Amino acid sequence: MDDVGPKTSFPASIFYVMLFDILQGLLFSLLLLVLLTAQFSSAVKRSKTWFVFIGSIVGWCASYLLLFGHQIGDGPPVGLCAFQAAVIYSTNPFGPSAALALELELFINLKALVNQTGGLGVKGVWGLVLFPLLVYCIMLAWVITVGLSHPNLLEREPAHMFCHIRSPTDSEGISLAQPSVVSAALAMLHKRKVGASQSTSTASLLSTSDLIRRNSFVTALTVFGVVMAITSYSQLSEANPVWNLALAGVPIVTFFLFGTHMDFIRVWFCLSASSNRTTAQLPAREPAIPLFRIHSQEILADRSH
Repeated sequence: MDDVGPKTSFPASIFYVMLFDILQGLLFSLLLLVLLTAQFSSAVKRSKTWFVFIGSIVGWCASYLLLFGHQIGDGPPVGLCAFQAAVIYSTNPFGPSAALALELELFINLKALVNQTGGLGVKGVWGLVLFPLLVYCIMLAWVITVGLSHPNLLEREPAHMFCHIRSPTDSEGISLAQPSVVSAALAMLHKRKVGASQSTSTASLLSTSDLIRRNSFVTALTVFGVVMAITSYSQLSEANPVWNLALAGVPIVTFFLFGTHMDFIRVWFCLSASSNRTTAQLPAREPAIPLFRIHSQEILADRSH
């Protein structure tokens, strides 16, 4: 199979390429550890949308490592370059879409908590799980088709860290298709948020303030991911390795937001869970604490302060 020839005269910096690979590899390992801990440990409970979201960020990191060994020197094989470009273009909208699905489930369950009604049904949960996966599969098939149909458009980006599609028309069409996908979900998210806030009483706000605060962090992460997904397709005329290193921002924030909860730390360091003893010591006048034991806590476990 033919190789993708170098399209730029940029003298690839081994330092920046190695730093890029180390960052992505380290974050991939840490987030995979978080994912496997939640999967196999009985002490950690998370929802299906949480697993899809963390899995999407693990895939985000893995997609940038596919060109390892082919970043310096001769161009990579066309098949490998096309596959990496397809995975990158598909994973970037996959992450924000999965975060939006997680947000929607959290808002719906928060509204159910406030109104003392039932939470999201099984069909609704599976709909939120399948939505980001469908986005990923459509984008993957589309970009693979474009890449293999026009191999002359494939190249390593100017800093030689990963492959992309050089054609302005195709790459703009792919990048512009992603905001349209997440915009509809953002509209749904805003509608759900307004509806929940309008039906919330003062007493309920006091009992759910911690959950809402953590929910705000997830919303901020979602917006950050959408921005990175859109701007990562900018066709830079010159090599900008620092900009590429900034792509690690989403996995870094994800790990510190989702991977530093006390239930993970207890499992990793073999610490005994003292939840029963802690609950027994709480004053009787604190009725808000047991309310967090609903399905929403499976999405975002309580932090230890």
